Amino acid sequence: MSPSLAHGAVVQTVADLLAHALAMETEAAERYGELADQMQTHRKTAVAAIFRRLEVAEKKHLVELTQLCQGVALPHYAPWDFSWRNSEGPETIDSGRVHYQLSVREAVLLALEHERRATQFYADIADTARAADVVALAREFAEEEREHIVWLEACLADCTPEDARALDDPDPPMSQE
Repeated sequence: MSPSLAHGAVVQTVADLLAHALAMETEAAERYGELADQMQTHRKTAVAAIFRRLEVAEKKHLVELTQLCQGVALPHYAPWDFSWRNSEGPETIDSGRVHYQLSVREAVLLALEHERRATQFYADIADTARAADVVALAREFAEEEREHIVWLEACLADCTPEDARALDDPDPPMSQE
């Protein structure tokens, strides 16, 4: 079994793949937006810009996915029935791993980790699916995620030593909510 798929479930139809992709991209877009808002609140504009750009990219994927889904009867999955390894999709950053002092470099590395997970998720589907249309679509989705990886790797390469440091806060907040 592929490490990206849970409970031995394997996506074998276009409808299953589209349902998973819609859930994953929706969750990722929402989380990137939440993280961008949170970082903006703490005046971490460079970090907010990274998350906002990823939110926009995920929303673009959602528009494309919605068009692909027209005329396709998608299966209904309860949130716990998706083939993720964890409780959230592979592309969704755990908000518990984000803090108000997140440096640019930390934000890029965190996003990069999850974009790689998303790419691997789709690549695993392409490797295990039997139907040619599922394999082709999963490869296409993986390639779209690789575009995010390329951008994030360029961001990482452009990081300066200053981008790797979180600023000290002599009066940290009690809560981020």
